[in-house]
Amino acid sequence: MSNTVLSAGAEQARALVGRSYRCARPFVVERSRIREFARVVQAYHPAHWEESAAARLGFETIMAPPTFAALVWQQVRREILDTVLTGYRLDRIVHVDQTLDVGRPLLAGDVLTCDVHFESFRHFHAFDVLTITGVLRDRHGTPIQSASTALLAHTGEPGATSARDSGLGAVHAPDADPPLADTLHSAALLRDRLPRTRVDFDRLAADTELPTLGVSIQARDLANYARVVGDPPAAGPDRGAAGGRPALIAPGMLVLGLAAGYVTSWTSDPAAVTKYRAEFANQVHYLAVPRADTADIEFKGRVIACDRRRRTATVTIDARSQGRKLFGYASAEVRFAPSLPR
Repeated sequence: MSNTVLSAGAEQARALVGRSYRCARPFVVERSRIREFARVVQAYHPAHWEESAAARLGFETIMAPPTFAALVWQQVRREILDTVLTGYRLDRIVHVDQTLDVGRPLLAGDVLTCDVHFESFRHFHAFDVLTITGVLRDRHGTPIQSASTALLAHTGEPGATSARDSGLGAVHAPDADPPLADTLHSAALLRDRLPRTRVDFDRLAADTELPTLGVSIQARDLANYARVVGDPPAAGPDRGAAGGRPALIAPGMLVLGLAAGYVTSWTSDPAAVTKYRAEFANQVHYLAVPRADTADIEFKGRVIACDRRRRTATVTIDARSQGRKLFGYASAEVRFAPSLPR
């Protein structure tokens, strides 16, 4: 590493490891954005659309789909790239993996703040990998969701910007009072709501299969997702759909959003899932959407573990299109209500 000439972005990323950043702008969760996002990820549970349906699940206002935080994290990435990682371009950064921990769903009217910690940095010949964790807090400072992601940045020629003039003054040092990094790692997400699933947990066992679900998506759906989230699809001459037709590549978080809807179709409670994990192997597992046709996705799921004490089940999610797996790995952890006395 000492003999390697790093790009401007790599210099900045390496200098950030161990540091934390509090985003300057809060994120307001609006009803209109919830409904827009629900439409683009095909999340049609009534609780995303109607207050009365959300009330039946124990919430005072409509709830965002499980992966709605993608909008927040996209805003966070843009802010970071505009302030402390100016050597990278957003359109040259892709997800490697994503973990979402959900204490409660995001609700219309939430005003969120975000703390980010830079965990690690690795430099390779043609790309850099930066691992970041973050916590979303409500207006009272209570942590309600967290995320961990590995971002892969395709690198070019070293630029003129150095770590010294990258805006690192906006980053809180690890020994700040109180230590923000410790706060992030110890943040206990609030989970005081009883799930309202229609699945009988006491009848679940390892290898229980979930019902299969088919979903269709078109190029215009990718355009709508890009408009709502700001995460444009990629295209390339060697990554077309079946038969060599020109195709767009769907963002991994869009596919994860569709997968979350699949899990909700099984549980009937969008807030029952407490964790999502997904690995995006962008050169191997990806959704190619023909520009003038439809891409069909088949979702399947299987219970791989049940925790009787915690009343949770871990479900693996298999998504395939045109014979291709869309995730390197994907899973959801579902929480169930305590059993009633018989």
